[in-house]
Amino acid sequence: MIHGIIPALLTPLNEAGTAVNYVALRQLVEFHIQRGVTGFFVCGGSGEGLLLTSEERQAVLETVVAAVAGRVSVIAHVGALNTATAQHLAAHAASLKVDAVAAVPPFYFRVDDAALYDHYQLIADAAAGTPVYLYNIPAATGVEITAATMAKLINIPAVRGIKYTSANFYDMHNIIELAPGRLTVLSGSDEICIAGLAMGAHGAIGSTYNVMPATFAALYQAFRAGDIAEAQELQFRANRVIKVLLSVPLIAGLKVILSSWGYDCGGPRRPQRPITAAERAGLLDAVAAAGLEQLEADACERLAVQVAVRR
Repeated sequence: MIHGIIPALLTPLNEAGTAVNYVALRQLVEFHIQRGVTGFFVCGGSGEGLLLTSEERQAVLETVVAAVAGRVSVIAHVGALNTATAQHLAAHAASLKVDAVAAVPPFYFRVDDAALYDHYQLIADAAAGTPVYLYNIPAATGVEITAATMAKLINIPAVRGIKYTSANFYDMHNIIELAPGRLTVLSGSDEICIAGLAMGAHGAIGSTYNVMPATFAALYQAFRAGDIAEAQELQFRANRVIKVLLSVPLIAGLKVILSSWGYDCGGPRRPQRPITAAERAGLLDAVAAAGLEQLEADACERLAVQVAVRR
């Protein structure tokens, strides 16, 4: 089972968002490992996976797996608009011996339960024994994977977990109780990470962990140690930063911050827009005022890990 704090890893691109920056991607992997993360979620929404070509997604995953070199877990998001592409990506990910593959449910074209089951069974077959995680993010897909739905899907032996990005933690816990010890449930709502942990999540996958990896690693560590007050304080401090991050297009904003730290993440891929020069200046001022770098430095000290900002 995969535990801990897992960044939904950004995919560094050039400034126009048209080509992957593999040098920066390798640097970003190292940055996060130094700050205490336990894994990576690759080519998910934050990684712009659905906007990359299949060839780019494969190359990004190959780069991450090589850079990780077995030190932390790798979950490859293989979800796609059509099943065949998801199967192709799942087979490729399995060949790299990732720890799990994950996939959003079919979207745009609404399918019934039988088709949903078939979709995940075909992905599992292609993954050839690699654990399969579902990805519940109804705000983006319009599809809710409920405990009742999950109860059917766990009849697929390879289904071993779910990334659960919803605030319905009651239903999330119902999913955990379907198969204790078999299903890994990872919370996906950064601003209520501590709530997900309190309701039984085994860890968390998040977008803002790209700029606050040590903060959330320290939060997770404090929670598991029973220091709820410390975990709560870290959550509240992180939320001050998250509030600022949500004032601009999120992926573009995260890339701006990391680029200002020396990790050249470039711009987002269209149809997402890059942020303006005024937004960039305002964002950097606002996250400084919200205490982002001090928060990360404090968390690194708690974790006894090295602060790695490339000026």
